[in-house]
Amino acid sequence: MPDTKDFHGMKNILLDNEDWMVVDPLDYDSFVYYAPEKYKGSWNQFKEGDTYFIIDKDKEPTLTYVIHKTQDNKIEYYGNEAQKHRGLSRFEFESDLPDEVKSVVDNIVGQSDVYKLLLAVKNGEEVTSNQMERADDLVWKFTYNEKNPTKSMVKLQFEDIEDYLKLFDIDEYDIPFAESVYSYYDGATFIDYDHGYNEWNEGYLLYQFSDDNLTKLKQILRLISPSTAKLDTDESKEESSRLLEKMFSNEVDYIITDWTDEENNCRNNGAKEWIESDVCDYFSNYGLIRQDCFRDYYTTVSILLSLYNNVGDKTLSLREMLKNIGHRDTNIGGWDENRWDISCNDFDEKSFNDSVERQLDKIFEKIEDSDEFTDVYEYSNIFNRITKNYHLNNRYETKSGREFFIRKIDPSTNKIVVQVFKKDGGGLEDRSYTEEEFNNFLVSPELFEGFIRIN
Repeated sequence: MPDTKDFHGMKNILLDNEDWMVVDPLDYDSFVYYAPEKYKGSWNQFKEGDTYFIIDKDKEPTLTYVIHKTQDNKIEYYGNEAQKHRGLSRFEFESDLPDEVKSVVDNIVGQSDVYKLLLAVKNGEEVTSNQMERADDLVWKFTYNEKNPTKSMVKLQFEDIEDYLKLFDIDEYDIPFAESVYSYYDGATFIDYDHGYNEWNEGYLLYQFSDDNLTKLKQILRLISPSTAKLDTDESKEESSRLLEKMFSNEVDYIITDWTDEENNCRNNGAKEWIESDVCDYFSNYGLIRQDCFRDYYTTVSILLSLYNNVGDKTLSLREMLKNIGHRDTNIGGWDENRWDISCNDFDEKSFNDSVERQLDKIFEKIEDSDEFTDVYEYSNIFNRITKNYHLNNRYETKSGREFFIRKIDPSTNKIVVQVFKKDGGGLEDRSYTEEEFNNFLVSPELFEGFIRIN
């Protein structure tokens, strides 16, 4: 048991009774004598600032708690040997201490500037908004209530969404996710264009076409692909989607892009609902009234004082005090980890179908009103026959080993445009074949050296 009668170095004894001792060691000798075994060799770590040992003499062996005030006035609390001297909050640190020891701890750690002002207002002292704002940077405005000082209004303002979300015990990736969801630009990305492209080619996007657009699409398909124009099976929807993408890639690209954007917008709205339900009004149960989520909140002096009593640490700033409360709930967050589970409940069907209508009209114009197609029916038949066996822009070989690409079916001539590797290895040359000429080329490419595409 520590001995206060012998010298053991310079120290201040702040409390010493039958059960408890609180000592402030002032030099190396007293530090080493009173420190728990774990810290006896840590003088260099603790000599900067002030260190206090709280010793439970009633235990055998004795248990020693540690308070360390750093040079920049931060307070560190370390548990006793049974708690493995781990860092604790003020509330955890004092949980097993008697009131007489807590009173000494209060004198050691003091009170934050904002708490002192709140207490002064409670006691009837008039405090200005400027004083309160200077005491804590979370205070944006303070309105003194002369008739009932404890009802004086305090407006709290957070810097940004990150500042507010740090009040909660959430995953490190949740904050950047939330920031992207509330971005002034595009929001978070849940699906990309490639996903939309696959959804289109599998025919799924047609299920979100309006009745009017489906009717218009069927009219187009009757011209270019009569066999799938009914769109009455999953297979016909998939086949029609793939054909349209090949024949009218620009228009389909717009439809896919708009669908992807609308889907992302919708899921961003779902993410906002989840985030806001978690945190926006979290502190309303503690007396903080939301004006703008993540930013502006109103409360009163009496409520803030009650929250300090709830937390049990009057040295904290307002932000630290609210963080202590926010970190008690471990069921908040998980937004980024579960982002793929966020559903789309308010997809903007009208906006999407307005875009679809514009693109279908453009396809109609290409087919009926322009000179782009010399014979749309022949084009469709040739296109279907060629793409049944070949993919555009893929590399193929003739029977004799001549390599070539099929680039497109030229709608102005209904000829097949290919690029053929030159025999001398000097690159590619463009050729244009009728369907019959193309079939002959596959068998005897050397007979068609003269079919160089000039136009």
